[in-house]
Amino acid sequence: MRATNVLFESFLLKSILAIILSSLTFLPVTCLAGYASQFQLAIPTLNSAANIDGELDDAIWQQAAVTELKYETQPGENIAALVRTEARVYATKTSLFVAFTAKDINPKLIRATLKDRDKLWSDDLVGIKLDTFNNARLAYQFFINPLGVQLDSIENELTGEESEAWDGIWKSAGKITADGYQVEVELPLRLFNFDDKKSLQEWGFELIRYYPRNEKHRLSTHKIDRNTSCQLCQLGVASGLAGAEQGQDVQITPTFIANRNEHKQADGWEADNNLEPGVDLRWGINSSTLLNATINPDFSQVESDAGQL
Repeated sequence: MRATNVLFESFLLKSILAIILSSLTFLPVTCLAGYASQFQLAIPTLNSAANIDGELDDAIWQQAAVTELKYETQPGENIAALVRTEARVYATKTSLFVAFTAKDINPKLIRATLKDRDKLWSDDLVGIKLDTFNNARLAYQFFINPLGVQLDSIENELTGEESEAWDGIWKSAGKITADGYQVEVELPLRLFNFDDKKSLQEWGFELIRYYPRNEKHRLSTHKIDRNTSCQLCQLGVASGLAGAEQGQDVQITPTFIANRNEHKQADGWEADNNLEPGVDLRWGINSSTLLNATINPDFSQVESDAGQL
């Protein structure tokens, strides 16, 4: 009887193990990160930096990789885009350059305002999404309106949230034209954490355009499956940036706050001046370690981006 139980338990254990292995076999690789079959772009490394002025007249753009944003992913589900958007992408040893040419059926309806940074969601926008480790955890997002105003954030797949508290230092310029608008962008590589030991980078990648008219249309370089909850798993792949290095990722941001209060007294006005200097330090020690320090912080910029389990 004991031998029978042992044989049954062994058979049961092997059966459960076989089911688990079978399930793992059929799990798609796409659940882990972006993948080339979704969309792929080979980014050339060139020697010249474009002048970021919104004109797109630098000869270097003719050597860049060219792609189009062919699909509407919202509200239409992977239908043909209503308007044409072309993007050109290349890299130097120190920066990633992107140029957008956004055509419009009726340019008079383009929404572009000189707003504060990160307050642009109602405008026409073009944007770049980068998962520099291609592991579907975090992605940098950069959006620009037709006048070159910037919006940047970090998307967290764990929490499903986008934090606009992160502000990078990068260049952009835009110009409205007779048939749409055009935008130029330079993203210094020191903005990013990535594994610079690799001779060739493979980053999760998507180019996006928001086209707000009767509805807010989201256009993309590739199709997005609404039945898949993971968003960063559906990025394409941008390969290239040969020999890219993070460089000295050091950012020093001084802050200064001043206010003056005056109070009416019996013998006249009494003034109270308050001066608050401070400094924030950001140091990327390596691709996986980041040090943030502050002296007399500006608390309006303090926010935790870490997901909690």
